[in-house]
Amino acid sequence: MKNGRSLPSLTLLALCSLAACHQRAEAREPLPAPPYARQADGSLRVRDDLLPHLRFARVTRSGVRASLQGFGRVTFAPGASYAVRSPFSAFVERVLVNVGEPVTHGTPLAVLRSPEVARLRGEQRRIQADLDAARDDVSRLDRLVPQGAASERDLVAARARVSALSAELGGVRGALTAANASAGAGDAFVLRASAAGQVIARTIDPGERVEPNAAGPAVLIGDPAAVVVQASFPEREAPLLAAGEPCEFSVSALGADRFSGELVQVVQAVDPATHTATAICRPRVVDPRLRAEMVARVSLDVMGADVVTAPRDALLLRRDDRVMFVRRGAAVERRSVEVGATFGDRVQVLRGVRDGDEVIAENAVLLDGELDQLL
Repeated sequence: MKNGRSLPSLTLLALCSLAACHQRAEAREPLPAPPYARQADGSLRVRDDLLPHLRFARVTRSGVRASLQGFGRVTFAPGASYAVRSPFSAFVERVLVNVGEPVTHGTPLAVLRSPEVARLRGEQRRIQADLDAARDDVSRLDRLVPQGAASERDLVAARARVSALSAELGGVRGALTAANASAGAGDAFVLRASAAGQVIARTIDPGERVEPNAAGPAVLIGDPAAVVVQASFPEREAPLLAAGEPCEFSVSALGADRFSGELVQVVQAVDPATHTATAICRPRVVDPRLRAEMVARVSLDVMGADVVTAPRDALLLRRDDRVMFVRRGAAVERRSVEVGATFGDRVQVLRGVRDGDEVIAENAVLLDGELDQLL
């Protein structure tokens, strides 16, 4: 032991000296100033050293060309396809066509058997027999009434019965004709094509039971050369969609090939479930590789009417609110905005800023730590 000091005492002294030095160093380090100071009118006075790092850009009103993107599927043009269903509950006896086969009007598609067809045919025979007898009564009474051997009342009643039976027979015949079952006997009838086309799909096989209200048709027939692309676009882009605009689409199954077309129809209602607007792009030349239900992506460039736009980089997300920072003299103001369509590097602003306002288009995230997502 030297100088009368123990080793623990020296260690404690050294630790205290280090702590004191650290405390003095912390005391000398200044706290960072906040990025802005809130003023009485609610605007934000930006710190002087941050201001040079902010880039401002002007909000403008002008006509702009927008690039719109929609997603959908290849489908048949209106009237280019039709479904063939069984008009009655029936069993499939034979299927006469395969998918891909061409058909013409009246081509037999399948032979079905249904007790309802047998019942209607029996009704037709019974009503026809009753009608023949009623007509014989009218003929007989026509001879007897002038002779006074029968009353006029009996003749009127006989003629009324003929009319009623004729109407009943017409109804039964109409039902059989609609089912293409007017010819034949028993319970068998034939499903036939009602127009020319190609068998696109077939959901029936021999031995199966089919219903008139089945989810899918027994046979789907369409014109493979009459296809269009039905696509959905975001609700905010609905006002920019117009029939007659050129469109272009690609199909993922066909690689990078792109097909040109024309927007032929825009549905004037927004789907309330998906908040999308539907438009139909018709190809100028139908590629034989296109098939119904293929997934497609549609793009088109349109010229919008005069709209208020701001730089896209000026739009930020603060919590769940879209905001922009607007210059107010030597300060800025944080404003909530409602946006519409995107036009390249600019975005349509529906509410919150006006033509002529200056907004921070770069480094606005330096002002607020809650601006954690730049759109």
